[in-house]
Amino acid sequence: MSEPPRRQSGRVPLVGLAAGLAAGLVLTLATTVLRIAAGIPLPVELVSDRVIPSLSIHTFGLLLKHLGGPLHGKEISYLSGFGLQIAAGAVGGMLFGIGLGRNASASSETGRPAVLRRHPIAATTAALAPVWVVMLVLLKPVLASSYRGLPPGPAAIASAAGLLVSLALYGTALVVAFRFLSDGPTPKTAAGQEVPRRRPLSRRAVLVGGASLVAAGMTAGLAALLYRRATFGAFGYDGLQLRGPRTQPVTPNDRFYVVTKNLIDPRVADGPWRLQIRGLVRRPRSYSIDELVSLPSVRQEQTLECISNGVGGGLISNAVWTGVPLRALLDAAGPSQGVERVVIHGADGYVHTISMDRAVEPTTIVAHRMNGAPLPDRHGYPARMLVPGTYGEVSVKWVDRIELVDRAVEGYYERQGWRPYFVNTMSRFDSPTDDQVLTLRTSPAVVLRGVAFAGDRGISAVEFSADDGRTWNPGRLDYSPSPLAWALWSASWTPPGPGRYLLQVRATDGHGDVQAAKRRGVVPSGATGYDKITVTVRP
Repeated sequence: MSEPPRRQSGRVPLVGLAAGLAAGLVLTLATTVLRIAAGIPLPVELVSDRVIPSLSIHTFGLLLKHLGGPLHGKEISYLSGFGLQIAAGAVGGMLFGIGLGRNASASSETGRPAVLRRHPIAATTAALAPVWVVMLVLLKPVLASSYRGLPPGPAAIASAAGLLVSLALYGTALVVAFRFLSDGPTPKTAAGQEVPRRRPLSRRAVLVGGASLVAAGMTAGLAALLYRRATFGAFGYDGLQLRGPRTQPVTPNDRFYVVTKNLIDPRVADGPWRLQIRGLVRRPRSYSIDELVSLPSVRQEQTLECISNGVGGGLISNAVWTGVPLRALLDAAGPSQGVERVVIHGADGYVHTISMDRAVEPTTIVAHRMNGAPLPDRHGYPARMLVPGTYGEVSVKWVDRIELVDRAVEGYYERQGWRPYFVNTMSRFDSPTDDQVLTLRTSPAVVLRGVAFAGDRGISAVEFSADDGRTWNPGRLDYSPSPLAWALWSASWTPPGPGRYLLQVRATDGHGDVQAAKRRGVVPSGATGYDKITVTVRP
């Protein structure tokens, strides 16, 4: 009696794991190419945009703290996104191998054809189709993101197609790699004797391994290219702050503060981009960048401050903007009755909302120029919102859709609990700096300088104290061009003698309200409190 055929089921999962690893590299290469060439979001970008807005401020803060801060957290997310894709591909390959082994065993016992062996690509595609459907269902709210500026509808189709193409390439690569690595059933003669294989498995493994190394090298090169473009990467700018000692009245574009939610900011192309006005309007409108620029525009000097700007912080800058009043765009579209919120969408999937009353304010504009030049990419090219009287997160960058709705809607960070609709009065020292040593040899007087800002209320006065707030001395407003812009202030202080002094500053807004003295953190409505520095005076 002859021996039963040798089973290879113990080795099949390992072969599947190796094939899955190779296919995972192909999957990652595909998503990276699609991100660079077509602006289709990486899976990690889609997942981040789906998850982060649902976190509470407290949970979000703890997550950032655990990851070592926003920049380090983004870097970890970016790199782990690639790693998780490759790992998921490897696990999928192992499951494929296990399923193939079970399918073969069941076929041998029942006498039915082994579908997975006879039609592996079709069977794998059928297995991956539910994965694609589940991804579409879970990621549907964020699929309309396009980092090249496709309109929302085509952008959602492109994102869905990108996921499909990536999964299809993964499935095909998995089957090809598995077939190439696997011995398969041992061939036999008519008499039932096993026939030795002509090609050893090691040669196949070397070829598959070589192809995997090529895919890994290409992926690494493209990932490095994206890393250089990343907001946190080699030339990262996320969290760029503006500080003295002599702050310019108008901030140069390359020094203007930056805060962004993105791992890699959009690079919007003029061709596909459109600004759509839709929702509860009688005449939906769509503008190309040329059409938008050709409309009557206004110039507006305005300061932006991030809601995360702490007391004395540098997440604040001032620029001269050129743009079209939002009211003109809404009037052209003909708003219907019952509008409750104006929802502003960015090409990167970012969303914020404002009231209709704020939307029709003459100072709420869609800006397309910054300090006389087209908007830089990092500041929202080709167009961004400017909403005076609110923190910077409301002034959506890369804006591509403005939608009028009759219901309450919360934006990206509103869902976390941030409340950015009132800018707290702030003031700070730019010069001298904290712990600076001053000498009175050349002059008995010390020049104090800084900035003050109060949203759209303007600044009417700035004062400083050198005796723990018992007395306050007036400063000068050296630059205060508009209620929408910051004020640059200075003061002359003559120390009574050598020693260590605590200096503090406060501002009064254009309505006559003095800056809040109580120190409060940035969550959820922006920081309050006086900026304080300590200086040492020597003879």
